[in-house]
Amino acid sequence: MGFLLPLVLVAPLTAALCLPFGGSRWGARISVAGAALVQALALALAARVLAAGPVVAAHGWLQADALGALLACVAGGVGLSATWYARSYMAHQEQGHDAAGWTAGRFDALFHLLLGSLVVASLANNLGLMWVGIEASTLSSALLVGYYRRPGAVEAAWKYLILCSVGITFALFATVLLYYSGIGRFAVRSAGLQWTTLRDLAPVLEPRFVRLAFLFALVGYGTKAGLAPMHTWLPDAHSQAPTPVSALLSAALLATALGALMRFHSIAVRCVGPHFSENLLLIFGLLSMGVAVPFLLVQSDYKRLLAYSSVEHTGFVALAVGLGSPLALLGGLFHLVTHALGKALAFLVGGSLKSAMGTARMDRWSGVIESSPPLGFLFAVAGVALAGLPPAALFLSEWMVLVGGLQAGKVAAVALALALLATVFAALAFHWTRMALGRPRADFRDPLPADSHRPLWLLAGALVVLGVWLPEPVRRLLSQAAAVIKP
Repeated sequence: MGFLLPLVLVAPLTAALCLPFGGSRWGARISVAGAALVQALALALAARVLAAGPVVAAHGWLQADALGALLACVAGGVGLSATWYARSYMAHQEQGHDAAGWTAGRFDALFHLLLGSLVVASLANNLGLMWVGIEASTLSSALLVGYYRRPGAVEAAWKYLILCSVGITFALFATVLLYYSGIGRFAVRSAGLQWTTLRDLAPVLEPRFVRLAFLFALVGYGTKAGLAPMHTWLPDAHSQAPTPVSALLSAALLATALGALMRFHSIAVRCVGPHFSENLLLIFGLLSMGVAVPFLLVQSDYKRLLAYSSVEHTGFVALAVGLGSPLALLGGLFHLVTHALGKALAFLVGGSLKSAMGTARMDRWSGVIESSPPLGFLFAVAGVALAGLPPAALFLSEWMVLVGGLQAGKVAAVALALALLATVFAALAFHWTRMALGRPRADFRDPLPADSHRPLWLLAGALVVLGVWLPEPVRRLLSQAAAVIKP
């Protein structure tokens, strides 16, 4: 239990400390230190899981298996990068026309409450607690989406709150149905919501209720994950939220919601066989990729472009799980990690470029590489990653999924996915080359200090390294996480 309970408690404690110290030089330091501690504990927990298997705490309410440890590392890594970047970015925003006028420290407190809820949801063994964690992320992130209190931000926050609340209600129905499917088979009634208990009893659960539970989970947690057609909150929320929040939402929140859906999928596979849930994930994955394509082609706002890219990549992970082969599942989990790194980098470097150019409209961005070679290089790495080109790691994860799909004999699905990926590449290549090249703007000036670029270099370095070398501990963690989903 050594690292589990402290990991769950660090972010809420950091949020409590950020309020009284907000506005002082200690406020930002406490925020970054808290996020760094979350990431350090998540990495230590992952090492513990690799060495000795799952870690259980709080009488079975919390459990860190390989999947939970992987999701916690994703949330911790993105949270640290975004918090580090927010030190400079939010200070600059509060001095300009985007000043929100909130009490000092409120942003950091809300940010860490969101990070803490994602960690809880990742490590919850009790499906009710997992639901509470994801619902808590809805409440805290809704306030962050509307943080600037502009009409568009308030509208996006209400839309996000309403749609995700409806979705999470479906997820609650899924939890109740899954419990009901095994009623009478639990030695202790309180164990009926434990994922490990339900997984072990899956072969004797009532199949009708398990199928219905997965359908509700697909709609409920699929809404939080941004799967089409439940994705409509996502572009508005990402475009209006502060840039560090957009990075955490797109990279970590969507991954956590997909992880919750995978928990239900693993029970459905053991109860009714793989075809039911895999076919649904395959359909919704391809649908999400297809829905995102036209919006990527005609988009004019940078943050909305990244939001629709998240819909596409979330759909690709769902597709990977739906393909069902060991290699496709391994590639899908790897894609979950690489997308988090790439999307966090794209949002954060975009925040610097928006501050330098005064707008998020892509038709007013040009000559980024010549205007600022460091930012231009980071921007190019983000574009190469999201487009799925080597040496960025997303090329490797996409290749693994497609080859795994061919191994599973699902040639038509792989061919359609490949066509959609090619179209997405064309859209992103068009937008990125137009922004990166061309005549530089005369009024370009990056107001953020060089310190704000350091987390961006770490993200870019991780993307390139993982694209050419997959460390053995990472490979083992991914393999064990895949075995959690489908043994």
